[in-house]
Amino acid sequence: MAPLTASLPRIILGHWPTPLHELPRLSAALGGPRLFIKRDDLTGLALGGNKCRKLEYVLADAQRKGIDTLITSGSSQSNHALQTAAAARRLGMEAYLVLVRGVHEQIQGNLLLQNLLNSTVRIVEAAPGEKFSAAPGIMNELADELREQGRNPLVIPAGAENALGTAGWVNAAEELAAQLGEASIHAQYVVLAHSGGGTQAGLVLGFKALQVASAVVGISVAYEQSLAVDKVVALANDTARLLALDVSVASDEVTVFDDYIGEGYGIPTGQCVDAIRLLAQTEGIFLDPVYSGKGLAGLIDLIRRGRFTPRDTVVFIHTGGVPALFAYHRELASDLPGDAAPDARPR
Repeated sequence: MAPLTASLPRIILGHWPTPLHELPRLSAALGGPRLFIKRDDLTGLALGGNKCRKLEYVLADAQRKGIDTLITSGSSQSNHALQTAAAARRLGMEAYLVLVRGVHEQIQGNLLLQNLLNSTVRIVEAAPGEKFSAAPGIMNELADELREQGRNPLVIPAGAENALGTAGWVNAAEELAAQLGEASIHAQYVVLAHSGGGTQAGLVLGFKALQVASAVVGISVAYEQSLAVDKVVALANDTARLLALDVSVASDEVTVFDDYIGEGYGIPTGQCVDAIRLLAQTEGIFLDPVYSGKGLAGLIDLIRRGRFTPRDTVVFIHTGGVPALFAYHRELASDLPGDAAPDARPR
C-alpha cells in the first residue's frame, strides 16, 4: 500500500523514524498508565522539533518553484522559525523572520542559534489579543520588497500551518502506527501540545484514514477549546482534499483541553515547570517550556484526575524546541507557585 502522502514531493531533512521510548519510571511515579514518548525532539534539524516534518513537504514544493528566500513568523523564541532558517541554509536559501515580541527576546535559546545562522530577524510589537495577526501583513510587504530586488520568496505561515505542512504529520501518523504495530503496542491515546493545530490535524486525519483506533488528545498552549478544534478540523479537511483521501474530520472527533494555558502563550505555569523537572528527573529527557512542557503538565493532571487510568497506554509526542530552555533559565531555576487545579473536563 502506497503511503498516504505519496502524491506529494518531499525532501528529506530529518532522521526517520524518530524513536518511540517507554517511560517506566515516569509511569511508576504517576501510578500509571503505561507511557511512551515519541521523540520528535530528535528529528535532527536545528536540535530537533516537529516542524521538520512539515518543512519536508513545504520546501520540496518550494524547490520545484525556484524559491530562493523563505519568510516566516512566530514568537521571538519560535521553534518553527529556527527550523525554517536551518533548512534554508541546508538548501542554499536565505531566511527572513518576522518574529512577534514574546517573553524572551535576548540573544539566547533559539535567537542565539538564529544569530549563528545569520538569519535576518525582525522583532515586531503586537497588541494584546493580536499576538500573531500583525505578522502576515508584514511578511507580505517584505516579500514584495524582495521581489523588487530580484528575489523569489515564499511566505510560510507561522508553524507551516497549511495543508502542505499538515501532510508531514499525516506521514508521522503512518510512522507511529507502524512502530506501535511492530511492537504490538495498543495505545488508546496519543497526547500532544496544541498550538496552530497542524500536528494534531495530521495525526487525526492519518489515523482515521488508516483506521487506527488511538484517540488524539491536544493540550492547548494558546487558544481556547472551540477555536483550537476549529483549526484542527479545517486543516485536516484541507489536507484530506490535497491528498485526495476519501475521509473527513468533524469537530466531535477532535479533543482539546484548554485548561493548561495559564497566563498566556509562552508563559510557563508552575505545573509546566514541575512536569519538565519530573520527566528530567525520572527519564533524563528535557522538554521545552512553551509547548511540550505544558503538554505533559496537562497529561499528568489528567492522569491524576482519572481521565487516563492505569489500564490505558498513552503515547506523548515530544514536539521539540529544547533550545528555548536556555532562554527561560530564570523561570526554570526558581520555584513558581503551584497552580490551582483546573477543571479537567473536555468542553
